[in-house]
Amino acid sequence: MLVKDVMTKKVITATPSTRFTELVRLLIKKNISGLPIVNKKGKVVGVISEKDLFYRLFPSQEEFYKNIEYYTNRNNLEKETRAIVKLKAKDLMTKDIISIGKNDHILTACSLLLIYEIRRLPVINHGKLVGVVTTNDIYKNFLLTITKK
Repeated sequence: MLVKDVMTKKVITATPSTRFTELVRLLIKKNISGLPIVNKKGKVVGVISEKDLFYRLFPSQEEFYKNIEYYTNRNNLEKETRAIVKLKAKDLMTKDIISIGKNDHILTACSLLLIYEIRRLPVINHGKLVGVVTTNDIYKNFLLTITKK
């Protein structure tokens, strides 16, 4: 089974200038956990996930323990949250894009998702975004197919 057999072809995207609040609304409205960020030429320049947005709202464990007093102060957290809300996709996105081709085998997609601990892969054909394959696409289409045999 190939990626093109299970990928989502109608991909919801955002641009590098999409604001944090718009990204959150888009993810919620479309009931998705992430999306590709594309430039004006349609090239994928990054990926945003709920995890990217969530991690920006809270300090890493290392940061927290370096300054516990600061991060346990509600006023400081509210101030940081107000600053984060002003950010755009280009400030939040993962720029190291892991992608796959539409004619690659679905097991290759599985391997990439597991190795990089990600949930979605942009599907690129001749430099253009043609789809996205997610862990859910694989589960619904590939894993259910092999369990029916």
